[in-house]
Amino acid sequence: DQNQVRLHLPGPFFYPAMRIAAQLAFTAAAQVISEQPAIIATADHGLMSPRDVKMHPVSQELWVGNMADNGVTILKMTDAKTVDDTMRLRDRAFYHYMPNMTGLTFSADGRTMTTCMESQNNYSHVQRDNNFMGPTIYETCPCDGGYGRGDGGVMNATCTPNAPDCKQLTVNKEGETCDSSKEACWVIHSDMLHEGPLCMGIAHEDKAVTEGGLHNGTNMSDIVVWYNEGLNEQLMRFDFVTMHGVEQLDHRTANIRRYWDVKLTRLEGVPGHMVIGGEAGQPSLLYIADPGQGRVLAVDPKSGQFSRSALCVPAECFPAHDEYVEGTCVDGYCSKGACMNEDGYGCHHIITETADSFEYELWNCTAQLVLSTEVPRPSGIAYAWGHVFVGDFDSGKIFILNRQTGALVQEFDTGTGSGLVGLDIVAGTTTANLYFVNMKSNQTGVVQFPKPSTVPEPATVVAPACNAQGNTSRPRFYETHGPGYNDPMIIHPAFGKDCTSKGATRYVRTENGVQELVDGYQPGTVPANDQGEEWTRSELMECDMRTDCERYTGPGAMNADAILMAGYLCHPCVPDPCGEYGPCSDLFHLGKPGFSCANADAYVVSTATTTQADGGDGGSTTTTGDNANTTVSTGMSGASSVGGVVALALVCVCGGSCSGSGL
Repeated sequence: DQNQVRLHLPGPFFYPAMRIAAQLAFTAAAQVISEQPAIIATADHGLMSPRDVKMHPVSQELWVGNMADNGVTILKMTDAKTVDDTMRLRDRAFYHYMPNMTGLTFSADGRTMTTCMESQNNYSHVQRDNNFMGPTIYETCPCDGGYGRGDGGVMNATCTPNAPDCKQLTVNKEGETCDSSKEACWVIHSDMLHEGPLCMGIAHEDKAVTEGGLHNGTNMSDIVVWYNEGLNEQLMRFDFVTMHGVEQLDHRTANIRRYWDVKLTRLEGVPGHMVIGGEAGQPSLLYIADPGQGRVLAVDPKSGQFSRSALCVPAECFPAHDEYVEGTCVDGYCSKGACMNEDGYGCHHIITETADSFEYELWNCTAQLVLSTEVPRPSGIAYAWGHVFVGDFDSGKIFILNRQTGALVQEFDTGTGSGLVGLDIVAGTTTANLYFVNMKSNQTGVVQFPKPSTVPEPATVVAPACNAQGNTSRPRFYETHGPGYNDPMIIHPAFGKDCTSKGATRYVRTENGVQELVDGYQPGTVPANDQGEEWTRSELMECDMRTDCERYTGPGAMNADAILMAGYLCHPCVPDPCGEYGPCSDLFHLGKPGFSCANADAYVVSTATTTQADGGDGGSTTTTGDNANTTVSTGMSGASSVGGVVALALVCVCGGSCSGSGL
């Protein structure tokens, strides 16, 4: 039987009859799943290399994160095994906010969803990797046929579906509220942090408390996620503290921790998912699938000690600084010279925000243990009733582990073969539904199982003895926090223009609030006349679009994030959101934060959001993920209408480049 229990029996059994009797007795007592799985969705429903699956806690819809189209397929269920309809959602700038999606996680109340991307931020290979990447958070309360903010403000909203004062945050390509029955809808993100490239897994922690380290006081934001960071192969924790929301630009509050003693091993293309699991009245643990080492970890999320700032303190650790020595930093991590600490770890120079209220920390002395090495290539992971369910990427089997001992209770074959990734369990009082996705076969399935008669106790996870005193030293950027703080975060529209053909010979350079007129105009700089006056917006709009998309040095050096933040939804240096139905054209001259497509009729037909049996492609795409050298052809870029004006956000990467984190 493919779902037969595999046994680990203590002690010698000298007689075959005794062994058989013990095996039968153990099978009857230990087997958790006895039903056969049901496949409920395939590529015909819009699944495109799905890598994770989660049930929306309020709407009871199944959300599937797709790698190949950088978005989400929503499966609208009539019951646990029946999909009635589907809906496709992507961010308007999917190539920055949802590229190569690996995972997604909901808050317990369904108010937010946070995504995780195996990406180094190359804009579908339009720009080189800059590692300005991390979790993106969305407000996902059901609202007027779409999703958005429940009743209340950005940080005090409660998710009451379709509340009278809910705010829908799904839009059409023109940037207006969409009608999902007639047109494609796009989600607007509410915040993003950028300290974690190549994310391999993510898990929300309900009612998590942040205190200690650089953090002043205690807070419980309920927007805390744990994060498998694949570039440096470490466990991270992101507390957004306060989402800036779609109308704001402020990124000054966040608490980010690197647990550099929790070492994970990235296996390219294979998620290492994680889950917080526990029973009422007992401590919860963070369970992590570590496919690169073939093991399952259990971590106490309340353990660890603050060590020091993760952000570099010496000025010579920042590549833009005059004293920087080439080779000191690689991919944002600096480990040479003054950048290497006496504790044997270096520092990081990429950060979302330079304000002194933004906290980026190193933690260690974490309580952790290897729960199991039974699963050959662990990827998906879920928890229920004292058991940890782990999906094996290679075989398509689910291994059920005792959470106390790590002992293998059962192997269950999903029948989907190699490529099993995300898992999710929705547990009731006496039964639970286990959902799974296979990224190679493009399948979502479910199997139901009853509550086991015995719920194992949690494992004992002990932290190492550590008595180091934390060092609170941090770099000072002397940011002002008063009115107009966000003004410098706006990228000038000249950044996307080349005014050479219009006779530009000089540009205005601003440093420390002082403007200087400089000879030798370069595309991307702010052109000026002989009197030092900047060209007007109407004059700029007559200029050509810059095409020096791979010029990364000198005045106006290219950065695709900054193109996005300068208000360009349609530009040669970012992916065309219309794809084969383009070229696209910006609509900011009409006061709209969106775009139009040259072949608008075909675009509308091809991007129908609700799908039936044909899958409703939602716009053609030839990408197979962030690592593919192909062209993404649909989506929208990251700008939002605030009072009729296209509002844009910029945050500086502490290494000389500036990148957009969106609204």
